Amino acid sequence: MNTINQTALSNFKQNKGKNIMAGIAIFLTTILIFVVPALGLGTVDLEMAAANKIYPTFHVMYRNVDVNTAEELSHRAEVETMGFRQDPAQIPVPDGTAVMVYMDETARKLGKIKLEEGSFPENGNEIAVSNALLNILGITADIGDTIELPYQPIEGDGIGIEKKQSFVITGLLPSPKENDDSNMYSAMVSKDFMEQEQPVEVRKYRVMLRIAADDSMNTTDIKGIYDDLAKELGISEANIVENLLYLAANYKDPSLYTGTAGILLIVILAGIMTIYSLYYISMIYKVQEFGKIKALGATKKQIRQIVFREGMLTACMAVPAGLIAGSIFSTVGYRYLTTAFSPDDAMAAVMKELVNNHEIVLLKPWMYVMAVVVTLLTVALALLHPMQIASRISPVEAMRYDGSIKTKKKVRKGHLEMNLLHLTGANLSRNKKRTIMTIVTLSLIGILFMVISTILSCLEPKEIARDSIFDDFVLSVDSTSGDKMHPDLEWSAICQNNPLNLDFEKQVLAIPGVEKITKSSRLDVELPDHMDGDDIWKTSIIGIPEEYADRMEKSIVEGSCTYEELQQGDKILIDKNMQSYMPGTKIGDTVRISIISGNDPVEKTFEIAAIADMPYGLSHFAFLVLPDSVIKELAGLDMDYYWSIAASGSELKNAETQLQALIKETGLLNLISYEDEVAYNEKITRFTSQLCYVFMIVLSGVGIMNLINTMVNSIYVRRRELGIMQAIGLSEKQMVHMLQMEGVFYTAGTLLFSLGIGNILGYLTFLYVKEHKILGIVGYHYPVMQTVILVAVILIIQILLTYLIMKNFRKQSMIERIRFSE
Repeated sequence: MNTINQTALSNFKQNKGKNIMAGIAIFLTTILIFVVPALGLGTVDLEMAAANKIYPTFHVMYRNVDVNTAEELSHRAEVETMGFRQDPAQIPVPDGTAVMVYMDETARKLGKIKLEEGSFPENGNEIAVSNALLNILGITADIGDTIELPYQPIEGDGIGIEKKQSFVITGLLPSPKENDDSNMYSAMVSKDFMEQEQPVEVRKYRVMLRIAADDSMNTTDIKGIYDDLAKELGISEANIVENLLYLAANYKDPSLYTGTAGILLIVILAGIMTIYSLYYISMIYKVQEFGKIKALGATKKQIRQIVFREGMLTACMAVPAGLIAGSIFSTVGYRYLTTAFSPDDAMAAVMKELVNNHEIVLLKPWMYVMAVVVTLLTVALALLHPMQIASRISPVEAMRYDGSIKTKKKVRKGHLEMNLLHLTGANLSRNKKRTIMTIVTLSLIGILFMVISTILSCLEPKEIARDSIFDDFVLSVDSTSGDKMHPDLEWSAICQNNPLNLDFEKQVLAIPGVEKITKSSRLDVELPDHMDGDDIWKTSIIGIPEEYADRMEKSIVEGSCTYEELQQGDKILIDKNMQSYMPGTKIGDTVRISIISGNDPVEKTFEIAAIADMPYGLSHFAFLVLPDSVIKELAGLDMDYYWSIAASGSELKNAETQLQALIKETGLLNLISYEDEVAYNEKITRFTSQLCYVFMIVLSGVGIMNLINTMVNSIYVRRRELGIMQAIGLSEKQMVHMLQMEGVFYTAGTLLFSLGIGNILGYLTFLYVKEHKILGIVGYHYPVMQTVILVAVILIIQILLTYLIMKNFRKQSMIERIRFSE
């Protein structure tokens, strides 16, 4: 071992207290640098792995493809794999739809179609069915049995006359889940049966295919290829069904990593600043040691190397421990993340299974390498200035160096009488940079804490739930927009036979405890004068009931308009969020609409009367607002879409149970309760709060190490000075008071900036979050409890720190303190 390494090692052993504090700071910084990308990117990978396990693996499906086009597709270079699906017939079932489906082997693999048992049909009258379909048809049978099924062939001009045929069951398909209210069933049939029922000239395939894409492509690239291919072959845009979730899972865009990179950058910058401050304060008091070494012949480069290697030795001890702790925190975090989802969420169940079975590697080697490199680089940057301080000063100056900054002033301001306040001020001003750096570092962490606390305190579960549910329940139509696979689930189709009808209303009002129903309607429209990309913009108009007239009028933020004025039918209200999609829209402009749900097509022009910022329970995320009566007049139908149901508290649970039973019986309806919404919001709030506060506790630990280091080193370097002052009359009580005053200065400075700037930034952040409707935040709530905790923690740390410093200081005699620098 050479002299430089030996000296660095000796300094490392000698300065245990300082290196322990520096090591703790590096340890905590390493944890954050590792955990942020591990949890951020790892969670993305986990979700994508779950998506790959659940969703089909085709990139796109073309519908209504004739035989000739399908043949041409099979020879195109852009196509890697292609499978065929054809629906030759339907089975009539009560209150539902059952389709006979033929899929070739490739289509079954791409669609991840699996049997519970048995085999897929291959010849003639073989069939695979689900037990749910057999039950709804009233049939009891098993694999190998022969059953007789009615069916209607799907012909070129519609559905044909019912037929009956005997089928041999070769396999059992999975039954729909209990909570699946779609009443959709399917049965797999053979190619022979498909060809028997559908001649070539009427056959229209659904073609599932994978584009020949390499790993460098993203979702946009692949979409461009299959869109161009469809245009070239004459396949309309309406017949293109994209598997976007699978594409997102396997061909990620760089934007997915933006959020994680932003958080990581904040952590790195905070780590650099804190560790730099820590080392700067530590090293300026060790200059005298290096002055002696320099007097013995050491060069500037060697001095820098000693400082650098001592710091790196501390880092090498702290970084591995940080990586181990980070790995534990990340693993626990992954398991905890899966609990944030609803237990009925299929993705959450698969994610939990992947984590529990260790089927996906979440902690990747590159994460460890990145954390080590970034942390060591952070420490190296932190050491640059202290290295320069130690190397530039002459041996004579080094022996007298006390960390103070030299100024150009020739005369130092003194005092006729010296007191504890002047002594405290003299020490704090001795190195103003050190003092300011300590306060700034602690204040930045305090400011971040107050901003986060403000947002979390505004996440009030009951308030957020009440913003979307005015009464006890919201009953709504379960329609789907833009699902090309199920156009029958569009609101424009459902409203022709609306399940929220008069008979159903009587059943709901007959439930014990139900007190009233407030109805809101919805109308789907197109805006012919506005484009959404290459398509005409489609949106919805919400029909406000007269009972909510006052709420609507109070939500207006620009212009003025009464409910009665809107009932005239020539004016319309717009939600302020519409302005972000249609910049320049203002009061007095006209909006032309084309109705796409209702009895007859209608075009009408409205004048924008006012702009409103409505709660979700009023707007239901719609951009345009009209009275309920106007909606029904335009549509020519009863367009009820949302029912707000009020119930008495004593009968609440019973009412919910009976409403759920009615929904299951009726189908195509969805029920949300206020209590369930509150419980869900509480779970999300608790989960978010725990993650944020754990992050802040670790980051605060780094800042606290900086405060401890500042106080300890301040006393350490002044031992001789304090010993002399005691020798000329400074009592121990006065010395304790002086140290307490120094601590009060750091505490007061930190709290002043943390609470002052933190509260202002916290409120501005709240305004931004509310304006953009992030996290559902509705009202401002000052973080009283968090403020009290912040003040209490800082005060307790300061009191405890002063006590421990004095306890250690008393161990040395006055003579030992006076002889400290000799």
